[in-house]
Amino acid sequence: MAEAAGDGRRLRVDLDIDPSDDWDCPIVSEVPDASDVAVNAVGHECTVDVQPADGDGLVRARGEVSDDCLCRIFQGFGCVPHVRRVEDGTMLVTAYVDDRDTVRDVVGELREVLDHVRLVRLAVVEGPEATEQVTFDLSALTPKQREGLELAVVRGYFDGDRDVGLGELAAELGISKSALSQRLRTAQAKLVTDVFDEIEGAESDSSHG
Repeated sequence: MAEAAGDGRRLRVDLDIDPSDDWDCPIVSEVPDASDVAVNAVGHECTVDVQPADGDGLVRARGEVSDDCLCRIFQGFGCVPHVRRVEDGTMLVTAYVDDRDTVRDVVGELREVLDHVRLVRLAVVEGPEATEQVTFDLSALTPKQREGLELAVVRGYFDGDRDVGLGELAAELGISKSALSQRLRTAQAKLVTDVFDEIEGAESDSSHG
């Protein structure tokens, strides 16, 4: 894993997370829609303050922190998750990490215990006010383009020392290598040119600054 940046530069990752039906968490069990959620997890217990999206009074609930809890997974990688909203049970979670290896590891572990985890946005941020330098936004893509590009990013396909090939990714998606290649080219054309190189360059500069 890359060393932590020493100049305040980090990656901001936004994830859409759909919990499984048997996931017992007060973040989603108290209200179906929330405009903000504050979580305080200490040891094996957590306290959650949920602000309903309809503006009704704050809801406070308590729960037990288990191995498949969102907070414990993020904390295991030294990250602090911020649940920005909940819509129909789907959470938008933001966290700041040191490098893309951590993004892949966090997403991979979340997917082992939760139904759906989608990478929505990845941005390089810098300085005390977290000014965004480079943004990788999947929202402009079609569902198939988003699925292919997200898998490629999470699996490290765009990394210089990647150990995953196009054929492996295509097999995981159930499509041909040529179809995936075209899908990735089209998706990248919709994004900022060479955004992956810019993100890697920003991470490299931060680790050597």
